[in-house]
Amino acid sequence: MTDRSDSSPLVGLVIVSHSRQLAEGVAELAREMAGPSVRIATAGGTDAPDAPLGTDALRVMNAIESIYSEAGVLVLMDLGSAVMNAELAVDLLPPDHRERVLLCSAPLVEGAVVAAVQARLGNPLGRVAEEAGMALMAKQGQVGGPAVSGALASPRPLGAPEVTLRMAVLNPLGLHARPAARLVQAVASFSAAIQLRNLTTQSKEVDARSISAVMTLGVQQGHEVEFIASGVDGAHALEALRLLVETHFGDASASRGSAAPAVGPLLASEASVTTWLPGVLISPGIAVGPAIVLQPEVDGGDGGAMGSPSQEWERLQRAIQSVRDELMATRAALALRADHQTVEIFDAHLLVLEDSELLQWLHERILRGAEGAVSAWKAAVEGVALRYETLPDEYLRSRIADIRDVGRQVFAALTGASRAAPAEPLSGILAALDFVPSEIARLDVHRVQGLCAARGTANSHAAILARSLGIPAVFGVGEGLLQVRDGDTLLVDATAARVCLRPDAALLEEYEDRARVEQKSRRLAHQLRSQAALTRDGHRVEVAANIGRVAEVEAAVEAGAEGVGLFRTEFLFLQRTSAPDEDEQYEAYREAARALDGRPLIIRTLDIGGDKPLPYLGVGPEANPFLGVRGLRFCLSNRELFSSQLRAIARAAVDAPIRVMFPMVATREEWREARALWEEAARPFPAARHVEVGLMIEVPSAVLLVRHLAAEAHFFSLGTNDLTQYLFAAERGNEQLAHLSDALHPALLQMVARVTEEAHARGRWVGLCGELAGEALAVPLLVGLGVNELSMSVPSIAAVKQALRACHLGECRALVRQALACGSAAEVRRLLAGEAFEGIMPGARP
Repeated sequence: MTDRSDSSPLVGLVIVSHSRQLAEGVAELAREMAGPSVRIATAGGTDAPDAPLGTDALRVMNAIESIYSEAGVLVLMDLGSAVMNAELAVDLLPPDHRERVLLCSAPLVEGAVVAAVQARLGNPLGRVAEEAGMALMAKQGQVGGPAVSGALASPRPLGAPEVTLRMAVLNPLGLHARPAARLVQAVASFSAAIQLRNLTTQSKEVDARSISAVMTLGVQQGHEVEFIASGVDGAHALEALRLLVETHFGDASASRGSAAPAVGPLLASEASVTTWLPGVLISPGIAVGPAIVLQPEVDGGDGGAMGSPSQEWERLQRAIQSVRDELMATRAALALRADHQTVEIFDAHLLVLEDSELLQWLHERILRGAEGAVSAWKAAVEGVALRYETLPDEYLRSRIADIRDVGRQVFAALTGASRAAPAEPLSGILAALDFVPSEIARLDVHRVQGLCAARGTANSHAAILARSLGIPAVFGVGEGLLQVRDGDTLLVDATAARVCLRPDAALLEEYEDRARVEQKSRRLAHQLRSQAALTRDGHRVEVAANIGRVAEVEAAVEAGAEGVGLFRTEFLFLQRTSAPDEDEQYEAYREAARALDGRPLIIRTLDIGGDKPLPYLGVGPEANPFLGVRGLRFCLSNRELFSSQLRAIARAAVDAPIRVMFPMVATREEWREARALWEEAARPFPAARHVEVGLMIEVPSAVLLVRHLAAEAHFFSLGTNDLTQYLFAAERGNEQLAHLSDALHPALLQMVARVTEEAHARGRWVGLCGELAGEALAVPLLVGLGVNELSMSVPSIAAVKQALRACHLGECRALVRQALACGSAAEVRRLLAGEAFEGIMPGARP
């Protein structure tokens, strides 16, 4: 090992043993691993000629003082009186020295070696002690024994591309102590976060800066390993590691005549570096294929010579009508395969074309002869977009993309401008800087295998459309995607929210196998969609549907839904000039219950505000609507409207299995006020008194109050979409914060765990109705966390039920413990992606 470039002191080590020879032998071994720069003192045996075996507190104290520095001293002991005399020795030290001396319970030999290596790297005393404490992990991994929790993977920079390196280790003894120590030293010279895993044994990733963790991998000669680096110098780090592996970690014996066994598909000389771009999950799945690059729009110019004002006005009207016709056709085709929320995206587009104020402005501008159709239209669209940009509501600002999409289509109809596209439709993965809704809606799902975009969020209209098509999609992967050219092989691992730009042959083979497994699983899921979803050990989780209209109930039941876990009643109130009266609401709720034919129906009371304003109620603008009067706050401020809805629900619940759920509950006072209004509304209908009343958990305060709420509510439903945004203080429509919108972050999983634990302790059940519920990859975690009901969009039902059948409750609980120990959503996703093809979901393996 080379010396460090700086002269700051290193942590010193003291070896305490009953045997002087043993102490000196351990110190010699540790120096061999770490080099001479680590100061190691021994305190072994006694000076008594008739009793040389033993320990002496003064000898231990002198050893500590001989190597003491401001970096501190770690003391390792063998057993018995060694511990007691080490404690006494610390008490004998000057007070200002005691706080920098730690006694370590690590095994003497293994602990000393690990501690010496960590001290050599300049790590602080606490980290050296922690690593030494895990020193038995490697031995336990080789010879068996109780599991010991390992070192966590080091945090990865948010949004940083991942670079991977796969190589075969040819050292005769594999990654034993000496090469492992050299590996850790090499990693320590880079700032990138670097993980390591043993591909041959399909191990989990470990922190490559931890010698204890590295040695737990049990890497033997011929094993294939993978380094995963993220950070600004990640590629440089992997180049250094490539050289280290190729030179057998500096182990001279490895290059002398020792025949290496035949290894798998990758030899050291065939190592490959693969770049992964992390992004935002839009629609899960795996896609492998050639890139079809959607280039920036080609400007059609000004559309030719300008005619008379009346001609230009007619020309614009023809273009608008042409786009309107195309949008209507797109909407009609989409209605055959998507839910009403998705289809209504194009209602908003059509409204832009019918905006009377906009058309009046255009008419006057063109007929005055000030501008032609093209320039007037461009100016009008930019003007509308500019007004949206100045709005305080982040959600409304995010809809600028829709304004520009409609504007682009009319501009194309006027001038012939369009995206540069392949000469003929090809089969592959569509890559773009970003997507607009109209492009997604018109895709040929039989040709497009996957989607990836440098920009975009999980809540954009383009993302909603991509999900409705069921195409694997990842957005927001960053500018690195712009390196891609037509025909380049792309690998979209949307389930893990990442895109690989340069997959090697081994990786392609692995993911092609996974893609075949997914396709087989989807077919089987469809065949079994109507059967109950029990885990392998007989545990049942109810699978329900999220709907917004009565007409969707039939499709939900056909897809295998066991009920409706979320009826979004706000869609009865939107896109109209006045609120529906009590009778209209009653008819809608009763019809939905009848269509479910005895299956449960959970009706969420009006959830207005934030991204769902009601203009006809005259609610004034708010600086931040998502933190304003929305959900239950809105209802409690509009009691007449709220009471009318509650009476309609009570009437419908007289002879139907209906449950009531309040949205956005933040305090117990809000809950009690709403519950009292429900009881008042239900009083005239005695048969409705059986109705279960619950609430959504969407804000962190409700999580913290769940013990109190569980004493009164019948059930909870976790709204993970809003809970994620409020937990991370990150508006989910903000593209710059898209990386914070992953509901698999361990911080959010901790909140789910708290809710289920407190609720179950009081006999309450817990559902989950956010987008996370429809993510098949997350199912083992949600089962292990104790979620009793999963409610999702209709297209996800069959896949989630199939994922449930593959789970085992005990194994899922063990998986939860691993996930909660992760430090990021990306780590959790990699953990789950591995488990899906290992023990948790064996049915997924071909």
